[in-house]
Amino acid sequence: MLIVRFINRASLGSAVAEFLIFTLPFFTAFLILITLVQYKAVAISESNNLARQAVRAFVTSPSEQLALPRANQVLDIYRSKLSQQALVARPIKLSITCQNYPCFSPGNRVT
Repeated sequence: MLIVRFINRASLGSAVAEFLIFTLPFFTAFLILITLVQYKAVAISESNNLARQAVRAFVTSPSEQLALPRANQVLDIYRSKLSQQALVARPIKLSITCQNYPCFSPGNRVT
């Protein structure tokens, strides 16, 4: 009986402190996961927008000779805004294809 009284007296812990001790590591891992998912979503959105802008620059150029340099110029402007770490992490390649040649024909599909 003395042991039970001693154990009851010795366990005067706070429920809030115990909750924080046990749940804080899980919330931290969850926060890191959410941050990584958000970073990936932003990168995908940026790449879709960049591809759209490069194709738009290609299609709206006044001649076929200027089309590819204009699309590359869009990529160069984007690369100039990135940090060195982002340049290494996300290499950018341009590949524009036309359904029919010449590319600047009516009804042609450019991707």
